[in-house]
Amino acid sequence: MRPSRTTILVLGMGTLLSGLLALQFGWVRALVEARGDLFDEQVRTALVEVQSVLELSTTEFPPPPSPGLSPTSGPAADSLAAVRAEGALQRESAMSVADSLLIVVLQRRGVDFKFRSSLLDNYGRPIFLQDEDVYLLESMHSDGYRIPVGEPQTLEEVQLYTVYFPRISLVLAGDMKVELTANLLLLVVLVMFTVYAANGLRKAEQLNKLKGDLINNMTHELKTPISTIGLAGEALLDEEMSADPENLRYYVQLIRSENKRLGLLVENVLRAAMLDQGELELYRQPINFHDLVKEVLRNQAIHIKKQGGSTSSQLKAENPVIKGDKTHLTNVVFNLVDNAIKYGGDTPQLLVRSWNDGTSLRIAFVDNGIGIPREHLGKVFDKLYRVPTGNVHNVKGFGLGLSYVQAVMQQHGAEIDVVSTAGKGSTFTLVFPQTHSTS
Repeated sequence: MRPSRTTILVLGMGTLLSGLLALQFGWVRALVEARGDLFDEQVRTALVEVQSVLELSTTEFPPPPSPGLSPTSGPAADSLAAVRAEGALQRESAMSVADSLLIVVLQRRGVDFKFRSSLLDNYGRPIFLQDEDVYLLESMHSDGYRIPVGEPQTLEEVQLYTVYFPRISLVLAGDMKVELTANLLLLVVLVMFTVYAANGLRKAEQLNKLKGDLINNMTHELKTPISTIGLAGEALLDEEMSADPENLRYYVQLIRSENKRLGLLVENVLRAAMLDQGELELYRQPINFHDLVKEVLRNQAIHIKKQGGSTSSQLKAENPVIKGDKTHLTNVVFNLVDNAIKYGGDTPQLLVRSWNDGTSLRIAFVDNGIGIPREHLGKVFDKLYRVPTGNVHNVKGFGLGLSYVQAVMQQHGAEIDVVSTAGKGSTFTLVFPQTHSTS
């Protein structure tokens, strides 16, 4: 099956969006990597500057204690412990100086992130390490920045001033929050625009399909009365057939009926055009809705009887008067009654009820027709939409009636509700707000 043009466009837009998202993510990744590289360079340069200052200063990093065996008691052990304690104090003082220097140098370079420092030997073992930083020892050894300090005589005496920035990736990301937020917003806008455009294309395709169905339906429905009128006209031109008064009366009534049908079809199309152009104007006046319903039912009685159907009414509203446009509201009632006839099967039955509910007038049109499946209930008021009934021509219509009904009700500040079960009929209820005075 060949994909539709809309499907191809949607796929194309999806591919384009994927490409744009890939470019955006690539740009973000490059931005983060560039910021990380800049940070590395800033820290390394700052440490070199600190190393130079330390070399020119009187700050001393005493050599680490010898790893050999040490006496455990006696004067020698006491002397060694004193030497180690003094070395530890000197290292702590030297570390404090180095940390202060690094803070100043980093701030001068625009870097103001918290760091932890330590002294490690050439193998990553701690020479000086704060107790609270013990859990960071492995990270300091693997991810820390370092410079040699002191004056080592052997490889074992090498001391590395090591600096580690905890969670630096998150810190750098927070430092770029403006750029990342702007990029995220751009991505969201791109996705929303693509989804909106894709939905618009799908709706346009559905509308084109519905318009195609409308044209097919219209062609079929217009051809039938035109053809009937043509045949009746030819029959009237036949002297033998027109000589019979009964035949003459029959064909004249046929032409009149089909002409009226044509007028209704054209009126429906004109109504749709009025809705599209926003030209639905209302001329409000007090209307007794009971009288309006009775008038429509009286005019439609002949059509109901032709199908062997019947109508009944329970108009019990104590206040049936509203303010509205009589012409448009008459069309609303006509459409609902006409639907009940068309979809009522072999013996359509229609019950019209009315009652007052607080500050509103409610009029319900209850039929015994084929009903509306649940999945179609939300679409029955859409323009050009027709509930599938098997054969597209078995029920006449353009799918314009209920959309017109809803538009008229909305213009009146009123509502229309529908409750239906497939195979058991439908109930359309008009709800008109009422004021205390309708005069």
